[in-house]
Amino acid sequence: MLQRKKTASLMILMVMMLILSSCGSSQAPTKTPDQPAKQAENKTDSQADNQTNSEKVELRFLLWGNQKEIECKKKWTEEFNAQNDKIHVNLEAIPEGFHEKLTVQVSSGTLADLVQIAGDFGGEYFKKGTFAPLDDYIKKDGLEGAWVDSLMSGLSYNGSVYAAPTTFYSGFIIYNKTMFEENNVPLPHKGWTEEEFLAAAKALTKGEGDNKVWGADFSSWWAYSLARNLYAGYKAWDWETGKMTADTQGFRDGVQFVTDLYRVHQVSPTPTMAADIGGTFETGKYAMTIGASWDMASFNEAIGDKFEWDIVTFPANPKYGQWRSPLWTTAIGISADSPHKDEAWEYIRYMSAGKVQEEMEIIGLPALKSISQDSNFINSIPAGWKKFDKSVFFDALDYAVDGVVLNEIQDEVIKVELELLFAGEQDIDTTLKNIQTKGQLKLDRMKG
Repeated sequence: MLQRKKTASLMILMVMMLILSSCGSSQAPTKTPDQPAKQAENKTDSQADNQTNSEKVELRFLLWGNQKEIECKKKWTEEFNAQNDKIHVNLEAIPEGFHEKLTVQVSSGTLADLVQIAGDFGGEYFKKGTFAPLDDYIKKDGLEGAWVDSLMSGLSYNGSVYAAPTTFYSGFIIYNKTMFEENNVPLPHKGWTEEEFLAAAKALTKGEGDNKVWGADFSSWWAYSLARNLYAGYKAWDWETGKMTADTQGFRDGVQFVTDLYRVHQVSPTPTMAADIGGTFETGKYAMTIGASWDMASFNEAIGDKFEWDIVTFPANPKYGQWRSPLWTTAIGISADSPHKDEAWEYIRYMSAGKVQEEMEIIGLPALKSISQDSNFINSIPAGWKKFDKSVFFDALDYAVDGVVLNEIQDEVIKVELELLFAGEQDIDTTLKNIQTKGQLKLDRMKG
């Protein structure tokens, strides 16, 4: 009996060994084409993180600018890319039609990671949450109060900063010093008056036809911008209240003064006449023109040794004070939808608070206080440039007006109506009425 039990136990053991032997000797499955992908899926989290960290983050930067500005920003961006193994910035430069491009990207959900912003139009996007607040980044890097104070209001909303400034600009008079001296006309000076401006413009307007020399050049887009800002910063609209203000006396007087330069004093060609004349201030056909710091590089190159020139602040009207100019602030913001905000901030810090700020004068005034307010910077002239009164750049901030620019109203209403007025095809009452009513319709739609 005991022997049978031992035999049975031995047989059971042998069967189990055969079963185990059979499982162990099963042939391994043949590898399939998708096996590497399955193996990749089974990587540890740390392995996946290492792979992600080894790849470059590609950022898109939407910006505008003239040829010189774009060339400089391309150079600085290439230098940034060369210095960074993990970040690569791709420029989407738009010489013209930037606002249209920005609108399309915002509405289609394809907004670039980085976007160039101006202090005069960013506010409408800040309110909508289009851009991410930068306060934590600014605090982390100790950049509170780092930029020129007067620039920050246009880059902030509800107590938060949404864009970091890189450059800023304001308007001033550029004058042909040689022409003034050869005609014994007193040179423009700080604190000069509107009456002195007109006297000089009249004295220097001479000749006929191709030999015509104009005392002033108000024939560019500046004519439309100054007409709505000239006296005490009357802008034709109030964005906060949603009301057009083209019916104010200040706005009317500013428009009338610019119109009289063409129609009464005849010291400047109208914008429509300028195309037939050809060229601008650099041709020597104009005694004075309106410009900003972005013009300095191109005028130095174009004028060369043809004549001496300099810059001076705007003159003052006895009732309204100094003419007003828009304050342009160029800044960079981060899309609220960007998945790479930390990397985007690295680029912003490089452009707005790094060594690039020392080179910004080529295209505008550097926004970083430590540079723009340094006496060495104020008293230095870039290599190859003619000497000029650089203090005007900063004095011009005293009469610069910040605010929201509504390009749709400016281009489709104000510009159209003023062209008719300047050409003598429409009176000022009709012009202002049309600006007020047509502008209000557009403003209502924007605010609605």
